[in-house]
Amino acid sequence: MRRIRKLTDGEKDFKNVVDFVVQNFVPEHDMGVLSASNLNLEKGMKWVLFNIREAVFVVEDDGKLIGTIGLNKTSPWYSDAEYLTDGWFYVLPEYRKKGVAGILIEAAKDYAKEKSLPLVVGVFSKENALGKAGIMNKLGLITVGGLFATGV
Repeated sequence: MRRIRKLTDGEKDFKNVVDFVVQNFVPEHDMGVLSASNLNLEKGMKWVLFNIREAVFVVEDDGKLIGTIGLNKTSPWYSDAEYLTDGWFYVLPEYRKKGVAGILIEAAKDYAKEKSLPLVVGVFSKENALGKAGIMNKLGLITVGGLFATGV
């Protein structure tokens, strides 16, 4: 049975999400010099801890972690207006196209609404980026610009 929960900054939760992202996201994320294979685990652990202070959601299927999104609060360089953005957003390949991304996005949207903050979620991948952007639109997020890269 699938369930979503908001993580705490407890050591077990922290270790579980770090292990999940390192074991699953890292080998899959191919962005050249920006690839997760250039892993700096110490920096990654700090980033997960930073996100857990705001909100990290996980979806589990019979206790198995299958997807996660980490949110942090920030503001544009030109303004003090705050918004929530994702530090990561990942679903195991075998659970994609099965509603898991939607569960995570809905939790993030609900959390943002609860905090009265806008939510900005990015697609930072060169694999099927347009398809992934289309899914985000179907989940109720609007396209605002894009990421463009060279040398990756």
